[in-house]
Amino acid sequence: MKQLDMKSLVSYVALKVLGGSDFVLDALEEYLVKGDGPATVAHRYSISKHQLRGYAQRITEKSGGELRAKKVVPILREIFNGTEPVVSKTQSGMFACKLCGQTMPKEDTEEHIRKFHKEIVVLTIKNSMQKLENIKKAREQIIFTSVNK
Repeated sequence: MKQLDMKSLVSYVALKVLGGSDFVLDALEEYLVKGDGPATVAHRYSISKHQLRGYAQRITEKSGGELRAKKVVPILREIFNGTEPVVSKTQSGMFACKLCGQTMPKEDTEEHIRKFHKEIVVLTIKNSMQKLENIKKAREQIIFTSVNK
């Protein structure tokens, strides 16, 4: 089993969320954790079931296995709760960057953010890794406290 690389997972999810795919963790939780069918979940989020499976495959690979992925997705949802996308969909169906105003198709949003707004990506990853550390500490205290009672 491959070792879990949380920084790689956090980086992957950060780009998805900042790039306007902030639904990805909700969809993955429904598909991987709750066991809803791929067609149902994909329809709910207006993506193809192939995209959903692709997201699930990436998360599974980066987490080191399906069981770990099922445990990691809810934690990632907690970490990224409140993180706002840098792009938003316009009435024309294109996406506009909230930082520089450039419009682009959906498939270019992540590359745009990575290329032109790297500081936001780095800051989001840093903040998310700190949230992860806080979650780890809080859960260790809960476990430690309950063992000593």
